[in-house]
Amino acid sequence: MILGAKDRIKGAWWGAFAADALAMPVHGYPTRDAIEKDYGYIVDMAAPKEPYRDFVLAGLNPPEFPKELDFIGSRRQIWRNPETHPHSGLKAGDNTLPMILALHLAAQIAADGGFNFDNWMARYKAVMTNESLQPDTFVPSIHRKYFENLLKGLPPEKNGCAEAHISDFIIFLPIFLCSYFRQKDMQNAIFRAIKVFSVGENSLNSALFVMEIMSKLVAGSKLEKVLFEQMNPDRHYALAYPYRRWIKAANDDESMAELIGRTAELEKSIVLSIYLALKYGSDYESAMIANANIGGETTGR
Repeated sequence: MILGAKDRIKGAWWGAFAADALAMPVHGYPTRDAIEKDYGYIVDMAAPKEPYRDFVLAGLNPPEFPKELDFIGSRRQIWRNPETHPHSGLKAGDNTLPMILALHLAAQIAADGGFNFDNWMARYKAVMTNESLQPDTFVPSIHRKYFENLLKGLPPEKNGCAEAHISDFIIFLPIFLCSYFRQKDMQNAIFRAIKVFSVGENSLNSALFVMEIMSKLVAGSKLEKVLFEQMNPDRHYALAYPYRRWIKAANDDESMAELIGRTAELEKSIVLSIYLALKYGSDYESAMIANANIGGETTGR
């Protein structure tokens, strides 16, 4: 069977939802041993279990928001519990916030025949402030910062989140995949969309890097050829690592997660994602299972 660009886009799109759901319950787990104690070896969808070890939002004291900006709602109470699972309340097979937003972005693009910034932001705010549309417990820092800026009357484009995490641009997956057909338009779209949330250059540069990789894969290139032949080694810091040597020498994925780092920062998460993608190649199922079972930023990767 010969796959065309649209087939690859469909595979990447629906594969992302399945991978996110598989990774959801072990998101944030610090080690393979910690996962083993609660879930054994992850090979199928599972519901999140509590008590969780260290809920990152438990130490926050978020301000009160007017109804039209209240992205927290009833979550405010459970955020105070350090044993809350980041995705408390989700069921086996459910998706996390970034993929929920990616789905709504795809709906906006389909409805308007392309990316429309104003229509997207209106849909984004409607989803974020409606718990029936966005049931996830964990809200990444870029979204918290965005609504805090609105509350304070600050322009988000100049006061966005300085942190750069891989989940920050996973919500723009539809734009990445559409770049194969409309590269310049999608580059402009990602530039404007990310600037609303993040003031750092790392998020934008990394998003453009991943988008370029995806566009070439959709066109039919193999990942090894894209990284080692089609891209300038200075294109992105993630190209500086010895992936081939790592794959040949590594005993297991857990040791590589320790070496590279399994947390959400782009400097670690993109590198570990590339390592797993190169190692497992077209064996999608094995790659997604491996990703889930090393913990850390499982969903964003």
